[in-house]
Amino acid sequence: MAEVQYFPPLDKCLADREGLISWKTAYRALCDLPTALRSVTLEHFLNTAEAIEILANPLTPFPEPSQPSKTRFDTRTAPIHVAQSGSGDYDLEQLKKDALWLAQTVKIEEEAALRIVIVERQERDKDQLVNTTVRTVDGSGRGVDTFGASVLEKSAAEFGRTVGAPGVPGFASGNEQTRRHRVLELYLEERQAVLSISTELVGLHVIANEAESGATRTWLQDLAARVAAEQHDRATYRDSPPEAAKAKQDRRVDEQAFLKEAVKTLRGCMERLEDSSRRPSAFGLEHGKQELYVSATLVYMTAILRLILAHSHALDRLPEPTIMIDWFKLMDECAFMQYLQPTPTLQNIETLQYLASLVSLAMLQLPKAVAWVTEIVTASRRAGVRYPEIGDKLCIDDESCVKALNKIMYDAARNNVVLAAPAIYAWSLVAKHIRDGADTLRSRRERADRPGHEDGGSSDTETGDGITRQESTDGAETEIEKRWAWFHQPELEDARDDPARYWAVAAVDGMNVYGLMTSCSGTVTAAYGAELSFPIALIARERLYELLREGLSLVSYDIPVMDALLAILSPDLPYRDGQRFGMLASRFLADTEVFRAAILDQALARYPHELSPLLRLCTALCSAKALHSGGQPQIVQILESLQTVTLMVPEHFRSYMLENEDENANALILTEDLAIFSPKRQETFYGEGRFLMGREVREAEQEGARNVLLIPGGTPGMVIREDRPMVLTLKHPHSGLEYIGLVLSTLLPGNDLVPSTLGASETDKATAAEIVTLITALLTAALKQQEGQEEARFVLGRLGFALHDETDIVAVITNLFELELLAFIAQEIEPGSLELCIACVDFLAKLTHVSPERVWSFLARSSLLSLSGGASSIAAIVGTVEAQTGSFGFLAACAKLFAECLRDAVAGLVKRKARLARTGGRFDSPMQGLDSTPERTVSLVLKGYTRAMLDVLRDLGSWRFAVVEEKGVVLRSVVDTFERLLRWTYGLDVPAHQVAATQKERMIAALVPAAETILDAFAPVVGDGATPLLDMMGAALAEALSVGDDRLPLEHREALIEQTRSLLRFLTRLVRSTRTTELERALGLANQLLKAIPVLTVLYALDSAWNPDMMMYMTELVRALACTAADPQPLLSGLSADAAKTFLSVISDLDRPTRDFDLECDVWTFLTAALESRQQWFSMYMLTGTLPKDRLRTKTTTTNCTTDSKGKSLLKHALDELANITQIVPARAKAMLHFVAAAQRTWVWATETVRSHAEFLKNTLAWMEEIRAPSRGAKDVDHEVSAGEHQAAAYFCDILVLGLHAGLETGDETVLKILTGSKLGFLTHHGVSVNAYNRSLHRNLSENLARKFVDVELTDFKRAAGNTADHGGCFTYDYELAETVLGYQALAWEGNGDRRTQGFAAEFLRANMNLSLVDAQTNLLRSWGALATTLSECVGIEDAAQEPLIVTVKACLEGNAKAGMDEPNTTEVLLLRANVAFVVLSKLVGAGCAKPGLKELLVREVQGEKEQRRREPGAWDLVRMCPVDFDVATAREDLRYYRTLLQILFLAIRPHAYIPLTKPVKGDGKASLSAENASVLVDIVAKIVIPGFRALCGNLHAEDMAIASPADFSLIIALLQAVLAVQGIGIAHLPLATAIADSSLVRGALSLYSWADQLAEIMDDDPIYGEVAMTTLVALSGIPQVAEQMALQGVLLQLSGAKLSNYFRKPGGKGQWDEPVGLFAVIWTEGFLPLCLNLLSAVGPAIAGEVSAFLNSFPEQLKRAEEAFRSEGPGSYGRRRQQHSGDVTLGLVREAQGLVLIALTLKSDLARAAADGITAADVAPLRYDLENARQEVGKLARSQRSLADKVVAVNERELVMLGSDSHDNELLRRVADGVRVVMRCFGDE
Repeated sequence: MAEVQYFPPLDKCLADREGLISWKTAYRALCDLPTALRSVTLEHFLNTAEAIEILANPLTPFPEPSQPSKTRFDTRTAPIHVAQSGSGDYDLEQLKKDALWLAQTVKIEEEAALRIVIVERQERDKDQLVNTTVRTVDGSGRGVDTFGASVLEKSAAEFGRTVGAPGVPGFASGNEQTRRHRVLELYLEERQAVLSISTELVGLHVIANEAESGATRTWLQDLAARVAAEQHDRATYRDSPPEAAKAKQDRRVDEQAFLKEAVKTLRGCMERLEDSSRRPSAFGLEHGKQELYVSATLVYMTAILRLILAHSHALDRLPEPTIMIDWFKLMDECAFMQYLQPTPTLQNIETLQYLASLVSLAMLQLPKAVAWVTEIVTASRRAGVRYPEIGDKLCIDDESCVKALNKIMYDAARNNVVLAAPAIYAWSLVAKHIRDGADTLRSRRERADRPGHEDGGSSDTETGDGITRQESTDGAETEIEKRWAWFHQPELEDARDDPARYWAVAAVDGMNVYGLMTSCSGTVTAAYGAELSFPIALIARERLYELLREGLSLVSYDIPVMDALLAILSPDLPYRDGQRFGMLASRFLADTEVFRAAILDQALARYPHELSPLLRLCTALCSAKALHSGGQPQIVQILESLQTVTLMVPEHFRSYMLENEDENANALILTEDLAIFSPKRQETFYGEGRFLMGREVREAEQEGARNVLLIPGGTPGMVIREDRPMVLTLKHPHSGLEYIGLVLSTLLPGNDLVPSTLGASETDKATAAEIVTLITALLTAALKQQEGQEEARFVLGRLGFALHDETDIVAVITNLFELELLAFIAQEIEPGSLELCIACVDFLAKLTHVSPERVWSFLARSSLLSLSGGASSIAAIVGTVEAQTGSFGFLAACAKLFAECLRDAVAGLVKRKARLARTGGRFDSPMQGLDSTPERTVSLVLKGYTRAMLDVLRDLGSWRFAVVEEKGVVLRSVVDTFERLLRWTYGLDVPAHQVAATQKERMIAALVPAAETILDAFAPVVGDGATPLLDMMGAALAEALSVGDDRLPLEHREALIEQTRSLLRFLTRLVRSTRTTELERALGLANQLLKAIPVLTVLYALDSAWNPDMMMYMTELVRALACTAADPQPLLSGLSADAAKTFLSVISDLDRPTRDFDLECDVWTFLTAALESRQQWFSMYMLTGTLPKDRLRTKTTTTNCTTDSKGKSLLKHALDELANITQIVPARAKAMLHFVAAAQRTWVWATETVRSHAEFLKNTLAWMEEIRAPSRGAKDVDHEVSAGEHQAAAYFCDILVLGLHAGLETGDETVLKILTGSKLGFLTHHGVSVNAYNRSLHRNLSENLARKFVDVELTDFKRAAGNTADHGGCFTYDYELAETVLGYQALAWEGNGDRRTQGFAAEFLRANMNLSLVDAQTNLLRSWGALATTLSECVGIEDAAQEPLIVTVKACLEGNAKAGMDEPNTTEVLLLRANVAFVVLSKLVGAGCAKPGLKELLVREVQGEKEQRRREPGAWDLVRMCPVDFDVATAREDLRYYRTLLQILFLAIRPHAYIPLTKPVKGDGKASLSAENASVLVDIVAKIVIPGFRALCGNLHAEDMAIASPADFSLIIALLQAVLAVQGIGIAHLPLATAIADSSLVRGALSLYSWADQLAEIMDDDPIYGEVAMTTLVALSGIPQVAEQMALQGVLLQLSGAKLSNYFRKPGGKGQWDEPVGLFAVIWTEGFLPLCLNLLSAVGPAIAGEVSAFLNSFPEQLKRAEEAFRSEGPGSYGRRRQQHSGDVTLGLVREAQGLVLIALTLKSDLARAAADGITAADVAPLRYDLENARQEVGKLARSQRSLADKVVAVNERELVMLGSDSHDNELLRRVADGVRVVMRCFGDE
């Protein structure tokens, strides 16, 4: 990766080789924190020296211009460094002018201004896209429909009217005013982004020490620490010149110097807001620009306040007086920003105001101030001791500072400046401590001065102030008293006497500081609760927490205090992760001295009389981190061990006795049992001295003192309220969990108990909701423990312990829930019912992790879904209640429950089948004994829930949401669940044994009905595919347009991004799933989804966070558009030409300059899919950089530089990048190679571009030579890396194939020369290897899986073709699904780390990585095979290509010989390799290749160890080991591979026929065929040819023509012919003859010939099998010994008697042009005649008479042969023969040659008959006129030209031989050679 520069050279920037990373881009990248942490580009950019310098000075990131800066600017823009663009891409002079104008306008350095101007040019295309829509968003983000219908309708409607509309003006970059306005906006955005990044980094650094320890530090944390340190150092440098002179490491860093600058900067902002004359002149002319500047300044001030808050939090001491005075004077002048006015574009400034209030509180450093006051008091008490000296004077020690603060606080309190309330309250607490310390010391001094003090004064114990005799007793005023005196200044007027009390009363009573704390905590957390900005929210809450803690000395336990505490401890973020703030809850529980004693203990002391505060507090404290990973959470332990109860007893209660009345302590003892719960029928507490105890109470007596039903007599306690009815606190140890469980059960109608302590009235619904909420929180906390399941069950068991034996807490909650649901249907709801329903749904969602079967059984019978019919409660509650109020908490909870149900349904696919009975413990919940839920129930619930959620989505757009997050939460939850449902249903392959089975028999059968419901809703089978659901999806996508507004709160921005990503993922899965079911359906869906493309193009330009998901979606969309044979719709058909070109230009940037490599790969994948999916318009732009019509348009010079002139050829860019393939990320290289390969297939001219890029070809070939195949013991990660390399090599081979093929057609040998110049070592040795499959791994995984889990097979997790994944750990088997389904067996899935045993998780990953490499090797085999076959076309042109191809053929043979039949896709791989070997070998043999290695392909021996030769697999071994042959095959497909092997064997024999024999190494022996080769050849005939012929004949007899085709016979015969053609085969004639004789092969061929006429009837009168038989006999007769056998068997007599031979006896015989053609060409010319010659040659004169008689038996045929060369023949011979009268064919010449040779031979035999011992009368002369033949053939031999005019082709083969001219006429040469042979027979030359 190239080094990232802050400001690269200008020529590279303008040429788009290196883009500038703007600060805004960097900030938006940081907002997606997980991705940012992986971004190397972002890390390098932010760590550059220039970036660090700017981040260290965030308040003035761009210095003012100076002469040195002007010099640097001139140097950078000098012609030597950058020149004007010749193509008009940019105007250098214009850029310089704009930069100088900006520098002068806003007073920044010229280089900084130039950078901003270049950023504007760089982002112009994106601005062009974004400019086509109206981006409106309310800056508040709360209380308005940022997510709702208003934004949706406005954005979507406006977008639809404007995007691509021809009447809408684009972004006029040529207009100077428009361009400079955009430059000003960018300046403000860049300044704001710098400050925002700096603020987030400082906040991250400040809370680093408070975060969890042990976590690995990230580069961002290191950067944050560096930036924070640099900010302090730079501020010290500027603030203290003496320190600046020292070396950096010797400077005294002043941590408060930066605060001074920040306060000063903030004052400047306030002044510019109030006085427009102070603003830059460029913003002071137009109202729009003024509003822009004011809004930007308000946002800028917000960031400054956040930065000040973070720095103040990091202070280790009190601020200096100057800082305090500056800050509070500023606040006093602006009334703590209480009266700031919003702007039209920034309506909400509440966050800014609250931040000002928080900073004011933070400046006072309340805990440190109190601690410092305590130090002063302590020091003042001791004689001669002064308070500590710490250097600079602190604010409390400075009189002027204290008095100034007093006055400011007094004025704010008097003027009721509410935002100052926290600061006033904090200052009152400081003043209180000073006052108390001063009063204490004054009292001590006064006692010391009173007479008699030494004799009779009070003791130390009596005074209680701890004064000793060693303490100071002088009358001097102490330091603390001096400070208290500063508070009595006249300006305080009526507050002068006790200002501390005045401020406290004003803050608490007058300004409701606790209410302000509550709202402040919620607002700031909502604004900065995002992952990046949450440190600021945490700091704010900590400040409020500290104020609340210190304020307990004034205001103790009270409702406002409790509300404020809950708001701080438990953020009001119901739909977000609140665990980031759990540390405050942990701190609360650890604070036993103050907070816990004052709040929690007080809440417990009032329990259960005041139950609600305790419930809410315990719920908030459940987020605290447990002290230990084992055991129960802290809050469970607290509730389990309660010691007291506080009860309100009846007015006439007398069953107690007071104790120690003289001490007035109100102590008592119960004299009788006191019931906590009483029967409903009991109306009074008191009757005849005792209660009528019910059954529950009597049973509870047996439990002793810990029961929750009654308090036994004799229990001590206290009277808390004496007024009747009295309130008592009694010491009664018991379980609070049991109590709240019993309280909740009293709401059930059938329950006969009521909490008597609450006044014998039923618990209200609100309290019940709080109880259920607490139970849910307790379960959440318990599940986080090490044994989460058991701990959660313990909690549930304890909650239901006091209930009836036949019920438990789950039954109580579900029954209550059902009652409320029915009440909503009947419209009989009560206050609190909705809250209770929401709490119950949340409880059910959490219960799915503990006891999911209870949830399924409830949902199956509940009215929530109404599966049995009737009204649905979801519809009733949402439609009639929530839709009216705009609050959709119940709907959001139901959506979450839906997600949890699906998760458990999948998790239980196997678990429910394998559930075993287990015994329960005492505290176990009864739910543990439940049977598993039937699969049918799960399926019905999921289908019903899916229908309900689909109805929700249909109506979602019509509802107005008061809480903006709720819509996004509902939408995200539903579509994410839908996506998983579709993925797990249609994303799995159907196992081979289940192909014919129904969906119900699959593992995921329970999910199928719900998934089909989703598909039917979104992609209906009938119609054009339009549905309101798709319209809703498009509108939801349009909501994300508001992300373009930088004023949108980060938290809301995150929510919108997550919503959009969820929608895109779902749509991707929807398209993918539809494609797997029905292509036409998928096409209709894709055409409907095209409507949203205009929105997506703008979203792509707005933000990069969702672009990976968008690229995946658009990839699937373009593939779906082309899934049928019809022409696809253009992807960008919804955009105008200009808008489309702009989008293409934007996407061509490939995520430059941030260079997210994962996103770039996704973009390349999308572009490749577009090329492969016939997107012609799109493709042309990608490949050329321009559109087709623009290429034809005459180029004219224009003054306006538009997008047309900035076109980028992505093909050229990819080739340039790949030219340095070793320097780029492998994944990028692979993606680009795939793109280039697709480009060549799409556009023919792309091949020329590739061929002309020599550096790309050479360097990529060199890279490929360095690839190494992984060894057997390689690590899994090596397999993944190697898979990527093999796949990239496969793509490169595809590129070379097309380049080489095109070069052969055009005569360009560039690619050929480059290929042959390379060694091709990797491809030849490893290109055909598919040997990575780890049998033991997959076998063991499959067996272990089936053994461990019931009815589970490894293939159940195999991905379907529509659910592909990249090579890696999730490639073949769906790892996520396996983890969900099998994860319930934690030890089996994860393994045992202590024992170093791997679980199934590791095995799945290993298996996927292994299969990734296998797949990549298979792909490389295909690609290299295609390249090798193409390269084999060149073996005649380039000899250097022969050797690599021979090695490739050897590798193919060896690979097939060693292949395992149990490997995946073995059949395909074997066929691929066999086909490659066949094609390449045929070309080599056809070219007459004589390389020595070619002869080794038949059988190969190599030198082994100890000089022993070993045999390597060759073509013969492959055929010999093949399990299928003609004898065992039952279908034609079975023989496909075997036939190919026979063809390879034939070709492997051929080189032995034309390559000369080699002489022996030792001796002077004659060259001869080796014994080994001879043996192999004999084996081929004996084991292949003979059995094959016999098997084929048998198949024919069985009338199985499919596996006895003539081609099969021809292949067998060709093998025999090839064997007999081998040089030196004579030495094997005898064993060959023996084998043939033993097999009766001759008789078989004769038999085949004898019934060939019958076979011809079913072969369209084609005597093809007769031809086969004759060819066989002719080949066999070539062996002299066999020919003798044939003569003895009377072969000629049998042939003559066959019916097929009668064709030649018909009048006129059978000639060249007669039907069937094969009779003459094969049976006569190439059959009878060569057979007779072979017999004559082998047997001699003894067979002459038989030959003569045989041929003379065909007189008509002989007569026709005599007249064959005459120009005219008898008319009776047929019209067609007359048409060709005088024509000369190769067959006629061969016929004449054969007959002449036979006739002359017979004549010779007659001449020497006596000498040979035969009777001349037995040899009849051949009835063929030799003299006539001599004359006719002689005529042909006289003139070559005359012969050329007569030669004609008979068949296609001869037509090819005929050629295009006389120089290329192979047929003529063969005819002429035949004529010469005939004439030589007659003795004529």
